[in-house]
Amino acid sequence: MKFSIIVPTYNSEAYIEELMNSLKDQTYDSNDFEVIVVDDCSSDDTLKKVKKYNKDLNLTVKKLDTNSGGPGKPRNTALALAKGEYVFFVDSDDYINVDTLQDVSYFVDENNSDVVLVKMEGVNGRGAPRSMFKKTEDGLTLAHSRIVYTLSPTKFYRTALLREHNIDFPEDLKSAEDQLFTMKAYIHADNIATLADKPYYYATKREGEHMSSAYVKPIDFYKIMTLIVEEILNSDLEDKNEIIGHFITRHFSFSRTRNFSLNVKADQTAVWMEALGDFVQTVPKEADKFVNEEIRPLLYYGRNKDFKHYKIVEQSYKNGEFFNSKLEDTWLKIQFAENEPFFSFKNISKPDVKMTQFDFNEQLLTIELQLLRTIFDPNHASASMRIKLLSRNKNEVIYVPVSVNNQNRFKFVANLDNMMTYLTQEKVWDVILEISLGEMTFDKRIGSDRNDYKYKAETSTIANYGGKYFRFTPFFTKNYDNLSFYVTPIKVDEIFTVATQGKHKLELTCNEFNYILTEGLTSIVMKDGFTYGYLTKVSNEAAFKYVIELQDKVKAKMFKGSFKLEAPNLTLNFNKGLSL
Repeated sequence: MKFSIIVPTYNSEAYIEELMNSLKDQTYDSNDFEVIVVDDCSSDDTLKKVKKYNKDLNLTVKKLDTNSGGPGKPRNTALALAKGEYVFFVDSDDYINVDTLQDVSYFVDENNSDVVLVKMEGVNGRGAPRSMFKKTEDGLTLAHSRIVYTLSPTKFYRTALLREHNIDFPEDLKSAEDQLFTMKAYIHADNIATLADKPYYYATKREGEHMSSAYVKPIDFYKIMTLIVEEILNSDLEDKNEIIGHFITRHFSFSRTRNFSLNVKADQTAVWMEALGDFVQTVPKEADKFVNEEIRPLLYYGRNKDFKHYKIVEQSYKNGEFFNSKLEDTWLKIQFAENEPFFSFKNISKPDVKMTQFDFNEQLLTIELQLLRTIFDPNHASASMRIKLLSRNKNEVIYVPVSVNNQNRFKFVANLDNMMTYLTQEKVWDVILEISLGEMTFDKRIGSDRNDYKYKAETSTIANYGGKYFRFTPFFTKNYDNLSFYVTPIKVDEIFTVATQGKHKLELTCNEFNYILTEGLTSIVMKDGFTYGYLTKVSNEAAFKYVIELQDKVKAKMFKGSFKLEAPNLTLNFNKGLSL
């Protein structure tokens, strides 16, 4: 048998059928996989609903005698029963793609994988890991990939690997036990792979408490983290300190340790700081250089169990305000409190910024940026953040303030008409994000990390200034792929071919380059008449084409002389008329 699908359940009646249906509908041979459901003493009709699938699935159902309080024991119970070559852990509130088993079967046969991470997708607002699913690949390592950032058990594991190395879930610890399980599997696997051509696992946000979200004492939580570090240190892996560095960065960035000093109740600070301190004291200092820079001060004060200064660091990051800072060469030195050491930051001047939206037309230029990683809370820096349009010869600069900020996303909207006075003075302009932090200012070129650009190269729009027309053309630089644009004069008669089509249609075809025009009600003013219609883009091919469906009948000879089109955001004056 190829696969054993392991499903722990507890009071899952509201959503278990969605998962069971996704298993029943698999395109893979139903005789070559089994489904093992282990219930943790549900008090609802979960098992009744599961058992309805007995005829459709190779189904084993087991109910524990007493509630274990977590998914560890149900998973271990099912793992002991598994007959498949691979086990696949699925949470009862999630579901899978109908092609998951078929595609994974092909994949593991071809790649001889020990662990397979299948691409996940969040549903109903639930987050899902993405950075490790940019492409399908095998031969992944903990040191040189992003797999440490997904330690949930919802993966395919070779059953023999787990049994040979006695890898199972700690049953005495009720939180993060899955991280230890997955890390052990990573450590002992010879071939780890990702299958990322489409979503295979749908992680669903449900109302109520998630099965693994029960409260855990800090001593238990950090015990698991300590065991993970010990597993790495005791392994035969190379680059142990680098792997630990990646794990510590993940831990401080995404676990309940993140901002704990700002959220913990006053009567819990001592026990949390003590447990955290014991944990980070097991982290070799040689691993610190592989930890993200903003984490290093927290490691320093964590090792010293210094809650006062630990909290000051987290508060400083949140507020974007620091006790003292200075620049030395390309390094930023930050001191968080008086008589405390300075910490060095190299990457603050180069924050990770992704351009998530870029739109433009005759009227507006809109840029949305996402700050992926900074040492400060971006919301507190939004007032000191702006787009800087810098002419290539650096003689001219235009600033665009933030229009909207939502957590770590920032939108900038500029009116082209208001900027044309300056834009026409230079031809090429570079787009830069400027961030001010205290008395220091940092520039970051943007665009190289972006969502898919929806226009072909040289797609432009048109601006009118001083009775002249200008071509506004965004482009991405040759060497670094950053966003820039150029502004150059044009003649309307040369960039469009205008022709009548029948008696109620006017057609505009872009000639050498594509031009973006806003669709909508458009007036046509001729020498001896007036009409109106609706401007619509009708072609997305190599050349943009627009048509105006006219209210009145027209003939080509009516456009023999000059005429103008008053579109929603722009008036186009044609001086030559149509060629008859």
